[in-house]
Parts: sequence; C-alpha cells; structure tokens
Amino acid sequence: MSAPRLRWSTIVARLALGLALVGAVLWVLLHGGERPGFTFVPWAAGVCLLGSAAANAVTARRWQLLSESLTATRLPYGVYFHHLATTRVLGQFLPSLVVDLIGRSAGLRSAGSADSVGRLVVPLVLERVLDLVLPVVLLGWAIAVQQGALVDGAAWASLVGVLLGFGVLAVPLLGPLARAALWGRGWLRARLRRETETALVPPVPRALAARVSALSLGRWVTAMLQYWAAGTALGAGLSPLVVNAAAPTGQLAALVGVTPGALGLQEGGWAGALTLLGAGAGDIAVFILAMRGAMIVNFAILSALSWRWRSATR
Repeated sequence: MSAPRLRWSTIVARLALGLALVGAVLWVLLHGGERPGFTFVPWAAGVCLLGSAAANAVTARRWQLLSESLTATRLPYGVYFHHLATTRVLGQFLPSLVVDLIGRSAGLRSAGSADSVGRLVVPLVLERVLDLVLPVVLLGWAIAVQQGALVDGAAWASLVGVLLGFGVLAVPLLGPLARAALWGRGWLRARLRRETETALVPPVPRALAARVSALSLGRWVTAMLQYWAAGTALGAGLSPLVVNAAAPTGQLAALVGVTPGALGLQEGGWAGALTLLGAGAGDIAVFILAMRGAMIVNFAILSALSWRWRSATR
C-alpha cells in the first residue's frame, strides 16, 4: 500500500476549513457577551504534560504489542514512543487519518521494519476500532450523567464499572477484531485494484489480549487526565466528572478525519457536550483552546525529548 498523495491546496483548504469551524464554535459560545477568563496555573500545566507523556507511553506500548502480534516487525519500544508523539503533532496540521495510519507505518519502515506499509497499517486499524468502541460504550453513561440520573459517587462508581466491563469484554473480542481489520485491509486493496496477499491472523493469546485491553483503558484514563489538566492550566473551571462525561462525544468527533486533527469538529463535539452538561460558555472556550494547544505543545516536547529513539540503530 502506497501513501495517498494529497495536494498542498487540499491540505491548506482543509486546514482553513478547520480554523473556520473553530471560529464558528467560539462565535456560538461567546456571541452572547460572555468572555473567557484565562489564568495560567503552572501545576496544572505540569500535570497536563505528565498526562500526555503517560498517554503516549501506554499507547506506544499497545502499538508495539499489536505490531509484534500481527506483523513480523520487532523494534525497540522507544521507536514506537517517538513516532507516535511525532505523528500526534503532525496530525494537528495534516490529514489526521493519513498521518495516523500511513505516517506511523512509514515511521516504522524508516526505523528498520521490513514489513510493507500495508501490513503495518493492520494493527493501527485495530487500534482505531478499539478507540471507537470505548467512547460508544461510554455514551450511555455520559447521557445518564447529563440527565442527572447519575451524580457524584454513583457517577464515578458506574464509570469504573463500565470501564472494567469494557476491559473484560475486549479480551475475547480482540481476535475477531483483528480478523475484521485484516478483512478490511484486503477489501480496501481489492477496491484499489492492488495485488492481494494472503494474510492469516495469528492466534491472539488471552494474556496478550488482556494486556492490550488494559492498555486501552490506560490510554483513556491518561487522556482524560491530560484534557482536564489542560483546561485547568488556563483557568477553565470544569470538574473531572464533567470532562469525563463530555469526552465520549468529543472523542468520537475526533475520529472524523475531514480536517487536520479533526480541527473544529472535535471542538464542536466537546462544546456541544459540555453545554448540555451545564458548563459556562467562557469555561468551554478556554477548555477547547487549551486542549488543542496542549496537543501541539506537549507532544512536540515529547517528540523532541525522544528524538534519539527514532531509529532502531540509535
């Protein structure tokens, strides 16, 4: 599978569309006269960076486990950590789906993998399926919180229960999901009229499936820490429970790769969910700007710090 070629005019147009959507979201939030109040909170900025580092660490480990299970690639963990952080930054400015699938696969190739980009995409497709299922599962919980059916301790306890339930159910489903990912790859290659190859799914040991499931939960928890701390670092007065309840909608919107990094679409998803949860327009504006800024700054820092890990030979 070769990387799709996008014209710079298309990339610029999509970026402009994303910026216009962000502007529209902010206008809807603030046209009534409310103004965001920015206040820098250093300790929260530090927690946000730690959350980004933890999220990158667990996601890189999940990527490594899936790659070693579904491909012949064997590379040091640091390679995965660096290229994941780097593509997180690039994905804020370039088409996110292309960067996430093709860019990360090409990164492994440049680091020494002998597998084709098409083969390396398979674990990444499975990752996206896992990252789609969890917020879908959490939507019911989020609606219950928004409706007031779950509050305070009951809301937190039920959230833990839903996450643990997902973790248990994901273990036996990982094998079928891997087969579905390979089938989707074969279907795509056939549609593109590329030469097909027989791709058998190796058995997925239960221990491996359990580790991948646990890492998926770890990714969610650390991402929530990152998001909440990002907003707090710039003065958004949103509680951790409210951020968690808005996250399923925001995360699902982020999977739409029309604009770079789902720019404007993700902000719209978060803004709509936070509004329904009763958050103030000023706090929402601060939160969505802080969240986007943290994605760029934090992962740029992580990419720079892990530069020496970019290749298996370094």
